[in-house]
Amino acid sequence: MKVAISMRSVHEPLLQGELSVLDFLKYAASLAVEGVELDDIYLLGADVDYSEIREVLKETGLRVSCYDIHHQMAPLRDGERDGAAEKIRAELEVAELLGAEHVQIVGETFAPDVAAAEIESLILELVEIVLPSIKGKNLTLAIENPESSAFQSTQMAMLLDRISHPQVKVGFNMANSLVAGEDPEAALERLKDRIAHVRAGDVRLAQQGEEPQSGSYVGCVVGLGLVPLAKLFRSLHLLGYDGWVSLEFAGLEEAFFGTEASLMNLRQYLAELKNEDMHPGEYQGETIEIL
Repeated sequence: MKVAISMRSVHEPLLQGELSVLDFLKYAASLAVEGVELDDIYLLGADVDYSEIREVLKETGLRVSCYDIHHQMAPLRDGERDGAAEKIRAELEVAELLGAEHVQIVGETFAPDVAAAEIESLILELVEIVLPSIKGKNLTLAIENPESSAFQSTQMAMLLDRISHPQVKVGFNMANSLVAGEDPEAALERLKDRIAHVRAGDVRLAQQGEEPQSGSYVGCVVGLGLVPLAKLFRSLHLLGYDGWVSLEFAGLEEAFFGTEASLMNLRQYLAELKNEDMHPGEYQGETIEIL
């Protein structure tokens, strides 16, 4: 598996202007990862020269694992679609210019009162906008599994069956499946043949005095929370997944510390998988039952 760093891991420094887009790329390169996950939230309106970004990507050897499309997290109302479509097409041009391998939608949080039918309607609208622009190109549209108890892996699998297009797959977010109220291992099993990109994050229960970020959870250093990361990585490995794993640190700790501690733990998981390959038969995995 190839490791990338998501811009969201250093959300605060980017948001506060302490870190520029070019600074982020150089920081990622200093961590010796293979790629970066870029997000239009941070590029939109920033004083960015895309030729400079391409130059730094070339100099560092970093690849763009995924480019996250920014859009509203509710069905488009009358009069909103044309403006949304124009903005998304512009983002797709940037993604292609920067050599992204995937573009991702549904990366934000839905309000608790948004029903499954509304989520499905939004996804279908977004697919209808994106797909004509990427057909025949070396780009895959990854629909991230949302932090929504109303739209879990079963609904996602059914929707992908309905869309039925080889360039439309899942961006599997390990933490989101837990926050959505389902077993992440079962979610991965349901979506295993449809995964284009993986985002590795972790969460824990918010303590007294902490404001929850999602439901009753807050982010934390990857490997120190409730997401069964070792089992999920092992399942991906057994499936033969050799694509991108993008690290997203979203904890309350200082961003650079949290990112680097998370990366260390992520690399340990992957190193253990390599060790198991060298010593087969030592691990007896648990059987996952899909109800």
